[in-house]
Amino acid sequence: MSSFQVVDSSPGSSVSIMETSNFAHVIFQNVGKSFLPQAPLECHYTLTPYIAPHPKDWVGIFKVGWSTARDYYTFLWSPMPENYEAGSTVHRTVVFQGANHYTHSAL
Repeated sequence: MSSFQVVDSSPGSSVSIMETSNFAHVIFQNVGKSFLPQAPLECHYTLTPYIAPHPKDWVGIFKVGWSTARDYYTFLWSPMPENYEAGSTVHRTVVFQGANHYTHSAL
């Protein structure tokens, strides 16, 4: 059985609601249903204490109906946090720049 809860963040926070789960190791906040192709796209996410950041971590934009990790339009390497302590929660952001949203790259 899974453990799932919705956690309200404090007023004034950039995150209004964060969903947590004992199965989720990366939680994306405020994911939009659509975006403008030429506008920068900010992707905010949290690494839970159940996963440690790695230099080869990346965030990708995937086409609807994706079935493999190779079905991405584009990706960005996830920045490594400074002064990381094992077992801590890490908040990160990557920004996809306009035209790169639809650039397809091969692994």
